[in-house]
Amino acid sequence: MKKLAVVGKKLIFFFPLVCGMIGLVGQAGGDFLDALYQCVGMYLMNYGDTPPNLWVEVARWTAPLITASGVILAIGALRRMLGNWLRYLREDSVAVYGTGPVKSVLLEQLDCRGVDGGQDLVPAHRYILADSEEKNFAFYQEHRQELTGRKVYLQCRSLSAQSNTDPMLRFFCPEENAARLFWRQRGMYELSRRQKYRLQIVFLGFGKLGEELLLRGLQNNLFSPDQLIEYHIFGTADRFAAVHRGIAQIGDAVIFHQESWYTQLPLLEQVHLLLVLEQEEQAELLEDLLLATTRPEIDVFAGSALRNSPLAKQQRLRLFAWEQAALDLKIVMDDLLLTRAKAINLRYSHLYNGLEETAENREAQWAKLDAFTRESNISAADYHMVRLDMLASMGLPASAEQLPTEALELLAELEHIRWCRYHSLNNWTFGRPENGKRKDPVRRIHTDLLPYGDLTEAEREKDRENIRILLSVKESD
Repeated sequence: MKKLAVVGKKLIFFFPLVCGMIGLVGQAGGDFLDALYQCVGMYLMNYGDTPPNLWVEVARWTAPLITASGVILAIGALRRMLGNWLRYLREDSVAVYGTGPVKSVLLEQLDCRGVDGGQDLVPAHRYILADSEEKNFAFYQEHRQELTGRKVYLQCRSLSAQSNTDPMLRFFCPEENAARLFWRQRGMYELSRRQKYRLQIVFLGFGKLGEELLLRGLQNNLFSPDQLIEYHIFGTADRFAAVHRGIAQIGDAVIFHQESWYTQLPLLEQVHLLLVLEQEEQAELLEDLLLATTRPEIDVFAGSALRNSPLAKQQRLRLFAWEQAALDLKIVMDDLLLTRAKAINLRYSHLYNGLEETAENREAQWAKLDAFTRESNISAADYHMVRLDMLASMGLPASAEQLPTEALELLAELEHIRWCRYHSLNNWTFGRPENGKRKDPVRRIHTDLLPYGDLTEAEREKDRENIRILLSVKESD
């Protein structure tokens, strides 16, 4: 469509020329070169003589308009080009590619750092590709050589971060971003503590949004070793359940319901959180829920249509504008989370290999990791925010040296559970490799995928040391 539009604009430019030639040569019988000279002159000086026919009349009126429009467009293009170069002079310039409101939201957040990429590759220090997945990958492949050494954030829903092996290319998924933000903002630790670490959560609808919400919840909603959080899923999840068979190894229960939600109204009334994820016909679903239940609060992952409807003012609905929240640059570009994950990895290299903690070593060590290990470090960095919130709520210092022994032991066990869950969600199981090593990534088995109490004292001490390391990493690192 865009190529057709470009071709259409070029044809419009030649419209006065064609009309003039038809009028001067085809009907007036003039010389071809003289007619061509007069037609070209119309673009700049108009047509001095009386038009011999309607074709020339149309040409002499439209030619100056085309010229004026071209000048305006050229000035606009020159202005954009100059603006892009001025932004590029900043060390934090970011070029954005995409269409519609997504691009506008990102550029608004970037302010003077943002560069409107348009259709072509423009100079910038970082790039955000927020168009359709097909177009994003096509653009990246076309300009891969020019983008070497530049950080590229590519919107992708079909592939996980583990599918990518290029450390300078970062996939971001709006549904994953929204899931992380929701659990972080919802105050799950305090809710869980008030309920003695027994919670029931219902998802109405599933899809990509539900998948990410469940995966993030299972890894981050960890508050007590003996907790029991039940996730009840009402929605099409057969493929997800079959692929993520390791969910059965996780202590928190995930229950996939085949029946419709309205056959389980008592469950919906008693659960601690009722999350509406369904995006299709969302208003109709909410009206049914408000009528069928008396629960005081329903969490809704609201689409733009719902936010503009009268239902948005309904007091029983707690709206989460997930599409807009997912475009928060702090989440899209993952700067804080990624920096923390790299710092954690470098701290391990420093303690175990004596590597100096410098910015150069941080990037070099990160580049050596495979995608699975990088994502594991990101998972650890993400859960660390939950750990810090827990310590603050308990009135305890975020310092391993000042932590009471029982608190350190609790955090070590929770970190081991998180580590096990990350592996289980990737279908790893307990096993002893034949070569005597601790893990076999091909068979996806690991000797440490055991309950914390079943580990040796030496293995538990490694988990305690993990907490000491995690608490030693500061944001400034």
